[in-house]
Amino acid sequence: MSLTLSRQMQVVLRDGLNVVQEHQQLIVSEWEKISVHLNKAENSSVDELEATISFFSECLFSENRKDTADLFRNMDDHWQQFSSPLRPNHLIFIITLLENAAHEAIQSGIGDEYQQHQAVQYLFSQMSEHLLAHPYKEQLNMDTFLDQLVSSQQLPVEWIAKLEDYGHGVQAKKIFSKTKRNWFPEKKELQADSLFALSESLLNKMPVEPGRERKIYPVPSDDGTLLLCTNQAGTSHILPFVTFALQIFRNSENALAYTRQEQQWKDAVILFNEWIMRSQSLNEAIENVTSGFVNYLPFERCALFAYSTVDQRGFGLFGHQLNNDAIQSIKEDIRNVPLIQKNLQRLQPLGENLKNLQPIYISEAAQGLPDQYVRQFQLESVVIAPIFVPSGSKLIGAAILDQGPGKRFEISRATFTALMKFGQSAGEILAKYGGDRPASSNVATPPHLSPREIDVLKLMADGASTSEAADSLNLSEYTVRDYISAIMQKMKARNRTEAVVKAIRNGMI
Repeated sequence: MSLTLSRQMQVVLRDGLNVVQEHQQLIVSEWEKISVHLNKAENSSVDELEATISFFSECLFSENRKDTADLFRNMDDHWQQFSSPLRPNHLIFIITLLENAAHEAIQSGIGDEYQQHQAVQYLFSQMSEHLLAHPYKEQLNMDTFLDQLVSSQQLPVEWIAKLEDYGHGVQAKKIFSKTKRNWFPEKKELQADSLFALSESLLNKMPVEPGRERKIYPVPSDDGTLLLCTNQAGTSHILPFVTFALQIFRNSENALAYTRQEQQWKDAVILFNEWIMRSQSLNEAIENVTSGFVNYLPFERCALFAYSTVDQRGFGLFGHQLNNDAIQSIKEDIRNVPLIQKNLQRLQPLGENLKNLQPIYISEAAQGLPDQYVRQFQLESVVIAPIFVPSGSKLIGAAILDQGPGKRFEISRATFTALMKFGQSAGEILAKYGGDRPASSNVATPPHLSPREIDVLKLMADGASTSEAADSLNLSEYTVRDYISAIMQKMKARNRTEAVVKAIRNGMI
């Protein structure tokens, strides 16, 4: 299975549509309030607003809508509702009004549930882009292309039929005709056992015109076979032209699909950045980064690890859809993970010139990670995404992601690119709250800890509980608690995890 961003972006889109559907009455009521307000103010945009409200209501709340694909099909079907298409700047303004009203309406139902508001925002942005691009997309519609081809007065093409297989034969799915005459046979007569039989049947159904010789040629297409009927003999030059035109059309379609794919990973990065920028502390940043990798990328589990360049150790910070205690108890010497160690050694010569770090894809975790973790978490395929601070050219950790216990997968190029960008954004937000010091002479030095406090801090980093630390140091639990309180106060940390992270960032342990 190949993990693509398309699937994950569809999940976000579907979530937004579901939220809007659940609050239909409230949203429509808010939209009507805007219309009433503009009417009272005698605003010149009121007609355009009402047309847009009617259009969106029909598309979003139609009983025929089953999923997001149906939504955009409905938008295409109802496009003619805009008898005079809105100017782009007016359309953007009106959609923004409607989106803001939708957020206001659903506020009573979901409150400040950021992820759902974000999904609604993404839904409206996609609908806006769909409408703005509609005039251009019509030119990349196969039916429009074929209709224009047969409508040309400079080409001797009478009609083109789109064929598809059915059972043991073929059928004409749609016919595009120059004459527009009502000569087409009934639907059941558009089927035949073979291409030749269908061609003969269609020729027999056409009205006879003395002196006009017709020929039918099959033309291969990515969607199946096309039948092309010409009204002149010796028109073999038409076939290469039509074939070439079809190829140019397909190239344009592929270019559009590529552009959409590129936009999807950029959309994912924007959503992820918005998600983590809400963080107000190190703990929030850690949790938001970890959940964000799963929310906006096609993965099911994520474990976030910090990395100390001083002694080349990694330790668990947080696990999303994983046993968090198990993740936080991990403290591993990177030299025990040859695959990661090898990649780090390759980067050392670059030093401060290092600006990008690529993810590491491991198809079989058992061949790259310690056996104890492979068994404990039932790892199969995994991706290791570096958490990197571009502004400081510094690696500070990694996110390890997979599809769940025992699941194998591959990743697409777009997902790979998004992972790299996610790691950079995560690095910046974690460095902001995690005590990552810039290379500046006026930065405050790390707090001084006593040797005993350092011992306690190391045990904390190893995941030891208060009682375990007390037993290891031959101290009472009360004494250890006092040390922990002193450490947190000196480190200006809210909890143990934050104290450990700052200590590793500063090279204290």
